[in-house]
Amino acid sequence: MSALGGVHNLSLENWKKITDVSALGGVHNLSLYVCRGITDVSALRGVHNLTLEGCSGIRDVSAFGVVHNLSLENFQRIADVSALGGVYNLSLHGCDWITDVLALRGVRNLSLDRCDRITDVTALGEVYNLSIHHCYGVTDVSA
Repeated sequence: MSALGGVHNLSLENWKKITDVSALGGVHNLSLYVCRGITDVSALRGVHNLTLEGCSGIRDVSAFGVVHNLSLENFQRIADVSALGGVYNLSLHGCDWITDVLALRGVRNLSLDRCDRITDVTALGEVYNLSIHHCYGVTDVSA
């Protein structure tokens, strides 16, 4: 993988045997789909546009607080997103374990679609674009 560290755009899908992505921290646009062997993503904090979908081995996303565009989709075990308040565009579509979104009030564009355990979005009044489709736990959107 170290030979791919200088690539500008990289997309990997269904690479079940990949476990080490430390050499990919210099990639500008990185998409990883269903790469279940990856657990440590701390080296990816320098990626500008990062998409991770169905990478079920990842539990800690705290390194992504400075990623400009971040899409984490269908993460079943991620609950703590408190470090992601500095992300400009953030999609957490289908991240079922998230309950507290207070720290995300600084995100410019935020998608929380299908995050069923979120109940309170009142702190997100400063988010420019907010999508909460199919968030059945949200019952009150008043400030």
